[in-house]
Amino acid sequence: MAAVSRASRELARYPVASLLWKYSVPAIVGMLVMALYNVVDRLYVGRCVGPDGLAGFALTFPPMMVMLAFGLLLGVGTATRISIAMGQGKRSVAQCYLGQAVCVYLLLSFIVYPVCAFFVEPLLAATGGTAATIPPAASYLRVIFWCAALQYLSFGLNHTIRAQGHPTKALMTMLIGAVANAILDPFFIFDEVPLGFCTVPGLGLKIQGAAIATCISQGISTAWVLAHFLRPGAELRLRAGFVRLYRPLFWGVIVAGLPPFALNLVGSAITALYNILFKAFAPTEAVAGREIAAIGIVMTVQMLMCMPVLGVAQGMQPILGFNYGARNYARMRQVFNLAAWWGGGYIAVATVLVLLFRRPIFLLFCKEEMAAELLAYGPTDLAVFFCGFFLVGYAILVGQYFQSIGRGGVSLAMSLSRQCFLLVPLMFLLPMVMDPILGVWWAAPISDVLSVIIAAGFHLHERRRLDRLIAERALA
Repeated sequence: MAAVSRASRELARYPVASLLWKYSVPAIVGMLVMALYNVVDRLYVGRCVGPDGLAGFALTFPPMMVMLAFGLLLGVGTATRISIAMGQGKRSVAQCYLGQAVCVYLLLSFIVYPVCAFFVEPLLAATGGTAATIPPAASYLRVIFWCAALQYLSFGLNHTIRAQGHPTKALMTMLIGAVANAILDPFFIFDEVPLGFCTVPGLGLKIQGAAIATCISQGISTAWVLAHFLRPGAELRLRAGFVRLYRPLFWGVIVAGLPPFALNLVGSAITALYNILFKAFAPTEAVAGREIAAIGIVMTVQMLMCMPVLGVAQGMQPILGFNYGARNYARMRQVFNLAAWWGGGYIAVATVLVLLFRRPIFLLFCKEEMAAELLAYGPTDLAVFFCGFFLVGYAILVGQYFQSIGRGGVSLAMSLSRQCFLLVPLMFLLPMVMDPILGVWWAAPISDVLSVIIAAGFHLHERRRLDRLIAERALA
């Protein structure tokens, strides 16, 4: 109980800049480390299997984003509710939220995804796969589906560790798995692994080996997470009697976790739509494969760029949630203003760097002699995609603000406005007035700029509401 009291005092009274830094830096490193799971796989596969393997990896984006969406629905929703419950001093309620999250993760892992594993090929064909790209994608995805429990327990419960006030432990969860994945990947992917002083034999499983290495790494992270929640002195201890559904609490978690869930679910559909439109507009299957491979690289770069902003967002989540529960509205405003400057400034600088070094970025993912055509067009595609991205950091943090205080509906509306109401119509309209493939690429930057304008409107309205609450609290 003493540890809980220290964490509570820290969230309520510690200097805002130092507190945000303490929570954000481990989250940023953790998010970047999490991204390394996919990035390392793509780097190895792009050089081992070639353009078809890289395009096949791009095909796995939509179903894997659906998996991530359900993980975030429970993980972020549970973390948000635990932060608010701890701010209100309701430790037993927080305990129930933890047990419920584990229950739902296990139900998804052992009922839903084993069924999905039998329908991988039709799923990939429906999302833009070609005869050359479906086999490598299917061999990767089938392994991931069978081991879904490891991903959910490691990444999902990691949000809860951070919500308890343990950002460094949350970072270690991600770091342990990512380092293990980077070490194991070459031994499972390649036939031979050069170690500098000697060459050792590998399993040579190619893209399927990347999936096996990922699952083993996630298993190591899961063991670390469970050790945290099963230890005798844990603030929130995982007990078998609490692992069940709690109907009064369940919908509160769903509402709080809806924004990242919807964002990733819609993102999955958007990625599939990119693949389908490229396949429809391309004159040949080879050109379609080139564009699908290019969008796979671009999406990977976008993910890496967003991770530090999402880390700042995760860092401010327990601070905002706790102080909202404690009705400390002035402190909430300070936290968000600082986070917006940090996250927004970073995205602006990162976008400029990506635009300057776009060709070397593509060279990281494939050998030049193996993908000359991809390198001829890809850097231009990346420049178009990111030319409006420099403002997006602010919009991400505004959405996270509303999610952190339990107003998931507002955050959801913001997320859907960019993905559904702006991006999708533009992906269909722009190809009608310009080169079809180029029109698909231009839809992203235009929707980015419009979504930032919408976020600013929501933010200004919330700022006025906080000003009124601060004034009322001062009078009281």
